Amino acid sequence: MQATNDVTYIDCGRRFRLYDYANNNNPSSVSGRTQNWMDIDGSTSGLNVPTIIGSGLSDTGHWFRVDDDVVYDPEGPLYFIKKDNGPERSLGHIRLRFDDSLYNSVGKTSCMNGPKGYSQNNAHSLCPTIGRIRHLGPLFDSSNDSTGGLPITANAIVSGPTGGFGWLLNLDAGPPKSLRIDQIEIQDVVSPLILAIPYPQGTGFTIQAMVPWCTPSLTHSCTEQFTPASSVTEVRYSQGNKYYYDTTTNLLYVRIIMAPQTYTGDNLYSPTAQWHMWDMNDLNNKQYDKRKHALDRYSFNGITLAKYNTASYLQIEADCNPNSSSKYCSTTPAYVEPQVCPQGYVQVAYDKCCVSAGSSNCYDFTAPPTQAPTSPPTFGTNSNLFYNPSFENGSLTPWYANGGSIELVNGIKHGSGSFSVLCKGRTATWQGVEQDMLAGVGVGGTRFVAGNTYHIMFWAKLKNTGSATVKITMKASYNNGSPVYSGISKNLNNYSWNLIEGDVTLDGGSGTLTEAKLYVNGPPSGVEFWVDDLSAVLV
Repeated sequence: MQATNDVTYIDCGRRFRLYDYANNNNPSSVSGRTQNWMDIDGSTSGLNVPTIIGSGLSDTGHWFRVDDDVVYDPEGPLYFIKKDNGPERSLGHIRLRFDDSLYNSVGKTSCMNGPKGYSQNNAHSLCPTIGRIRHLGPLFDSSNDSTGGLPITANAIVSGPTGGFGWLLNLDAGPPKSLRIDQIEIQDVVSPLILAIPYPQGTGFTIQAMVPWCTPSLTHSCTEQFTPASSVTEVRYSQGNKYYYDTTTNLLYVRIIMAPQTYTGDNLYSPTAQWHMWDMNDLNNKQYDKRKHALDRYSFNGITLAKYNTASYLQIEADCNPNSSSKYCSTTPAYVEPQVCPQGYVQVAYDKCCVSAGSSNCYDFTAPPTQAPTSPPTFGTNSNLFYNPSFENGSLTPWYANGGSIELVNGIKHGSGSFSVLCKGRTATWQGVEQDMLAGVGVGGTRFVAGNTYHIMFWAKLKNTGSATVKITMKASYNNGSPVYSGISKNLNNYSWNLIEGDVTLDGGSGTLTEAKLYVNGPPSGVEFWVDDLSAVLV
């Protein structure tokens, strides 16, 4: 990302020029075609309004020629895009990785620095075009832009205007079976970057945001599984963790957002780790990570720019029939240009629909939601202090396995609802399902407080043994001694659900409570059991 602000020209002629001293952009380079920056106040462009400046090289097609109101400077050559001429205009940057053999050739046998046509070990240094990317909508189809859009090469970096109806990616070899998207920069959270890719009908998708070298915890997660949406609109106004495959156009849609370097979810807006739309000013709350802000950024002289990190990425896996290389789908569907404008409106820009070209009567698209997800729950004195006590949100979060493993089970349930949790893979009596009772907010500022007594209730049922003792254990640690263990137990059977209940007291003397965890355990190694409908109430 780049930006300028408050620029003054004194005793000079041509203000700036995009110039390649090797051969003056013939042929052009990836950096030349994707050159862009934000002119914060319009003082650089001379328009005196916030301006996006983008490359005007001929082989960029209409990538930066986003509407008829752009100003073209042929001597630049540059396009000046008036930022406020659209509802959510900004800039974004991504890197696409879909073929390791191509990617690994960059800087070695292709896409090399130095004079164009330079050869090393009989290998050509140019970056041949292997696909195109363009803006969605009929204004940018082949009848209006014969180039097909911005070239994609082995050095598959894309940078350009966000906030439109989407970037449409077409690769010559076919849709990628495995696509990694990294080096993500989104300058403004309210300016969506929607990526659309044609895939054959019947293709299934697994889409995740991922962070390597990350250890999951109650407060920070390491992966986010995207879920299907019912429309493009739902993807656009989502928190960036949904996808939609449109069977009428054969296009897959995903929204790309920035995520932190060391986690995919935090407890900034929720009591436990949760994915959400991060803002540039959101603070980093991960222990031992010295970054002040959740998103990498660069600030200077009042301007803050998004800065991509080198770890987090988005992974799209498609289960289409592979071609001979196994890297692409065997067929590329004839996608249908989507209707980006409502009935009665025509596309007049990459991000605008009006009743006609030049009209001020334009469609007002719904504003995006706030980046904060659902507010964390509050607790009264008679409230259940467990989060997700009955697993009815279809998730295990914030429960986790204290040894062994746990599985969310649909159809085996105490009382009403659908879900319970199965504790399995146990190799010791103490292993089972656990929740951290200090994380999050409850009575008195935290959920569990030293000196208090809590009434605990839960239901359990054995699976693979006739009878065994099941208990719930409180592990409480204080700063003045070793952990203190207390709990309640009951002998259970495998033919009915059984209620276990009793009181536990956090009695650590004068010490400060540093740890409070409740975990269900007790049966011998190898015994599996279900747990449901847990309750912890302040007495």
